[in-house]
Amino acid sequence: SRYDSSLGLLTKRFVELIQATPSKDLDLNTAAESLGVQKRRIYDITNVLEGIGLIEKTSKNNIHWKYVG
Repeated sequence: SRYDSSLGLLTKRFVELIQATPSKDLDLNTAAESLGVQKRRIYDITNVLEGIGLIEKTSKNNIHWKYVG
């Protein structure tokens, strides 16, 4: 359905994926594959999360979850 592919739901699933990772580091290729979406959609999510300070890019295809709360 349309909701299943919405950016809001994808962001929620992306954050859950990071939080389930003990190191809080995530490979974006793995994330795209796990969530069943194109990497472009992952970039849409990471750009916003990076902009508000929740994640940081550690390399071209890797991010780290910064938020503790």
